[in-house]
Amino acid sequence: MREGLLLSETTLTRTGFRLLALLYAEYEWGELRRDDESDVLDDFTAESSDLISEDLVALAAMSRAQDDELQTLTLLQKVFPAGVGKLHIANSTTPLTPREACNKVLHARKFRYRLEFSDRNPLYERYYQRMGLDRVGNFKNPILVLEGERNGAQWLAEIEAVPFVIAISAPAVHSWAFA
Repeated sequence: MREGLLLSETTLTRTGFRLLALLYAEYEWGELRRDDESDVLDDFTAESSDLISEDLVALAAMSRAQDDELQTLTLLQKVFPAGVGKLHIANSTTPLTPREACNKVLHARKFRYRLEFSDRNPLYERYYQRMGLDRVGNFKNPILVLEGERNGAQWLAEIEAVPFVIAISAPAVHSWAFA
């Protein structure tokens, strides 16, 4: 008999994969459009934001539940020492650990995403730097933007989707060399 949560790593990985696949698909929909007018693709993309939001909340909730039981997110602070995003409150900005990012997802009042590009790999850049490699490219780098309030203070979280999702959904991520 299994003790603890009945949540498999496969469930986390599938949800993380689906979330990243949805975000990466967002970069491509515009390429298929005929023009800016109403388009048949609108039926497909109308639900994109809701699907992304649902998978994001599900993944954050499952990861937090798993962490509460097994302390899985604590190991990630060594793997992602700069965090997986930034938290802005008043005039201060601090890095977000994977667990803190999950908390912001679960307590956000508003959600949107930005489809950005970076010349640096959003997942392996710190590893490349440590190895003395300079890898430059054109990498898709979606940013999750969440807003909320805590104790009367407004906050804004900008979470880098790729490292965040990999951090909280890939099995044994703490054993990989990212940093």
